[in-house]
Amino acid sequence: MKRSRLQLLIAGLLFVAATQVFAQTPGSETSIGRQAQATPATRTVFVKMDDISYGQKSIDVKPGETVRFVLKNDGALMHEFNIGKSASQLEHQREMAALFKDGTLTPTGKAKSIVWREHFTAPSDSDPPGYPEVIEAKHDDPNAILVEPGTTKEFVWTFADVSNLNFACTLPGHYQAGMVGEFVMR
Repeated sequence: MKRSRLQLLIAGLLFVAATQVFAQTPGSETSIGRQAQATPATRTVFVKMDDISYGQKSIDVKPGETVRFVLKNDGALMHEFNIGKSASQLEHQREMAALFKDGTLTPTGKAKSIVWREHFTAPSDSDPPGYPEVIEAKHDDPNAILVEPGTTKEFVWTFADVSNLNFACTLPGHYQAGMVGEFVMR
């Protein structure tokens, strides 16, 4: 009886966790737009990143337009392509600084941590009580993507009809060094 209650509890917790993952899946509508699939992209914009700058200072977009950004990081540091308004990017800078401070992110990429996972055992189980697991840092903001040095990534976005929208790298010091540009609504 106790075992079935435990199984029911575990199943319930897994269901809640799964629904939270799907609820936060990229593609949810925001006031600035939404992440999209590459197929409806109306055009492709190539964005070069180097040590503390983007190749463009502004990008023209239209309300409702879906743009596929091809982001190439030629620099030695990791960068972010974050779409947002200045206030939200300032808040995101604080979040990114905390991830650097705790070691989740490094100047060149996502850190990997080894954590100990508990293994619930019955008295008769011969399995060990736990096991090590390697976990990669998560950065799952729907309006941003991290691009490690020497890599190219794609990011597709459908723009809402909004003004004062920027693209920026919110990693510590990058925004302040000028790694920010504006979207011009046409």
